Amino acid sequence: MNTGLHGKTAIVTGSSKGIGKAIALAFANEGVRLTLCARNENLLTQTENEIKDRFHTEVISIKANVAKLNDIKRTVNKTLNKFKRIDILVNNAGSLAYGGIDEFDDKLFEEHLFTRLLSAIRFAKEVIPIMKRQGGGKIINIAGINGVFPEQKFLINSMINGAILNFTRALALELASDKINVNAVNPFYTNTEQTIQIFNSLAVKENIPYEEIINRFSKIVPMSRFASPDDVAFAVVYLASDSANFLTGISINVNGGIISGTL
Repeated sequence: MNTGLHGKTAIVTGSSKGIGKAIALAFANEGVRLTLCARNENLLTQTENEIKDRFHTEVISIKANVAKLNDIKRTVNKTLNKFKRIDILVNNAGSLAYGGIDEFDDKLFEEHLFTRLLSAIRFAKEVIPIMKRQGGGKIINIAGINGVFPEQKFLINSMINGAILNFTRALALELASDKINVNAVNPFYTNTEQTIQIFNSLAVKENIPYEEIINRFSKIVPMSRFASPDDVAFAVVYLASDSANFLTGISINVNGGIISGTL
């Protein structure tokens, strides 16, 4: 499939590891010019070097805390100065928070609110005028299945992912006439460092083997496994491609069948 992505420019937040890194590598494979941003400079540099070694495309990395507006503005400005355009924004930054309402405080909630929801809004506000001048663009927000069906013990993520999905739909309507597509991807359990840490902690708490926890949660999924970061990345590449030019305001559930009957 010709994605039409070669030579386009993308910002991928939270792209030093996990899903964000997989998205960056998948874009690089399509010849997309990339801005990587995350807080961990060492991991960012490793990802940047891997892309330079494996693919024939341009890439820059920017150490940035997306919870800070100045860092968001700096990332967008550096991207524009380097590549002269921004075609794709992927809002991926953020982390998982396991626990119920009695297990987190205001500080943790605010951290996730700023890193996940507010950063997506702020990044969008910065790139939209650029995309309008260019005649269009793609904004893709990484949310989660628990934004559709709230999940017990993932209270913070369920709330924020639900907000991200509604933001996606509302913004898609606002920008449709400007040829700016706004869509989302909803992963379920995905094999990332964060997921491993959470389920390992749960295994310790319940005093059972880690493999038993993974087996228990894998059985929830009709395909009997967790997603890989690449599974999520391929959905993002599709939404960014020319093949998805008439799709806006939707979310793709990368869930192995846990939610069936919808895209």
